[in-house]
Amino acid sequence: MSPQNLQTFQNPAIQDELSPDIFTCATSPPQYLWILKGACTKVVLKSTGGKFALQKYRFITVTGTIGANNIKTSATVYIADANDKKDILPYKGKAFPAYKPSKGKTFVYAVAINESKNTIIPKAEHNKPVLQYVITDSLGLPGHTCSVAVYAKQRNGTFKWTPLPIQAPVKGKTVTLTQYSVPPGFQFPSKTPVYFGAFCY
Repeated sequence: MSPQNLQTFQNPAIQDELSPDIFTCATSPPQYLWILKGACTKVVLKSTGGKFALQKYRFITVTGTIGANNIKTSATVYIADANDKKDILPYKGKAFPAYKPSKGKTFVYAVAINESKNTIIPKAEHNKPVLQYVITDSLGLPGHTCSVAVYAKQRNGTFKWTPLPIQAPVKGKTVTLTQYSVPPGFQFPSKTPVYFGAFCY
């Protein structure tokens, strides 16, 4: 289901913060587990990777890339964002496990969902990002340096937050978070969300 065909998220309390034509995909599918109710986009990912761009949501715009991988033809990946201010739905009665960094503040979350039947395994290529997020907050980011953590399913079936070794400086109201190596065990399993939390300090 295309996000263009899904109902726009309407909340009068924050309507002035949203683009009038924002698209969401706050349903299951394409999302599963905890559902993020912010902006959403669909990416057709190929073996060389793909780019994505989320519309502005609560003053925040997220664009980026998913790099080279093991895909033989193509795979559909949905990406959505939220900031955990009553815009992430509980899963089986449990609230979303917010990421609490040792310093700083997590200000935006994103989720990537591989809708294909096969696991997507990233591949590192020389001077090309495995993952990249470019985040702009028109109100200003909450710090001078930013990083990101990943909440993903482990081999034992549980989910765990893992901070990535990224430290990127804020430039104006924008930060570019780039991961060049493949984190140990990192992948996009079929129909299993991978969550990201960006924080600044």
